[in-house]
Amino acid sequence: MAPRTIVVFGSGPGIGNNVAGTFAAKGFEHVILLARNTERLSDDASFVKSASANVKVDTIRLDLSDLSSIPAAIQQIDELAPEVEVVFFNAAVVKFTENPLGPPVEELETDFRVTNLALYVLAQHYIPRLQALAKSQPNAKPSLLVTNSHLPWDPVPQFLSLSLVKAAQRNMVTSFSRAYGDSGVHFGLIAVQGVVTPENKVLNPKTIAEKTWEFFDESKELEALLAEPTN
Repeated sequence: MAPRTIVVFGSGPGIGNNVAGTFAAKGFEHVILLARNTERLSDDASFVKSASANVKVDTIRLDLSDLSSIPAAIQQIDELAPEVEVVFFNAAVVKFTENPLGPPVEELETDFRVTNLALYVLAQHYIPRLQALAKSQPNAKPSLLVTNSHLPWDPVPQFLSLSLVKAAQRNMVTSFSRAYGDSGVHFGLIAVQGVVTPENKVLNPKTIAEKTWEFFDESKELEALLAEPTN
């Protein structure tokens, strides 16, 4: 039997490496991390290995804004892990601007490539494979999990681009769920409603990772909402 494998697109110090570490601690034997920064990938690999003595960690450099580079990265992943149980998409570009009309259109184009078009390319490849895994291994939990936010229904003008791409991303994942949710694949949105910091009681990377695991392990809902208490 192939090792349980999670692939993390958009690794980094925060949600990405904490989710990878939590899945490793819960029994996933193989973690594949992808990000643009190779030095960060090395640090993330060490972090994940510290979560479990039994996990194998591979890293691949990938700039998701360069869509033409994605097929080669997918090929590397396929060679490392013929079967992937969880695809975790955590990539986003966060930019603050005082004037919502200030950024050039090219900047918005880049953000859409990273957050939406890259996810679409990956979904084209992985959804059929996740469906096949659901048929061949009934005990597996094939999942496409995507970090999202409150911005689709509560946009922030100073984060116009991020608000736009997160709304489109939520629409995309919801569409996938409606189209393919009955095929044994769990499509999930991890809606983080606020700023993530280590000091935050709820919206800190460790807690978000634990809630992501619970959502994966127990829930078949489309969305997990993570927010600070209102009182």
